[in-house]
Amino acid sequence: MIETKVLLYAGIFLLAGFAVLHYFLYLRLRDIGINKTIFDFLLVAVPLDYLRNRKNQGWSVWLDCLMWVLLLAGISALVLGVFRL
Repeated sequence: MIETKVLLYAGIFLLAGFAVLHYFLYLRLRDIGINKTIFDFLLVAVPLDYLRNRKNQGWSVWLDCLMWVLLLAGISALVLGVFRL
């Protein structure tokens, strides 16, 4: 029972980390003049624009990679936690 709760909380925590990094990438894009509306603020649009502009701005690629790892790990942990209830 405790292991299930740990997986659920870990999944939520990892997904929150994904959301924070996604928003951070959005803020970086906004600072250089690439404005996104709510309809353009999709899961893939912001990271792709970040990757397109990272060389010009001198940004690191690891933030984008870490964001996707957090998403996959968070979904996996959350699903495992839910199905172990």
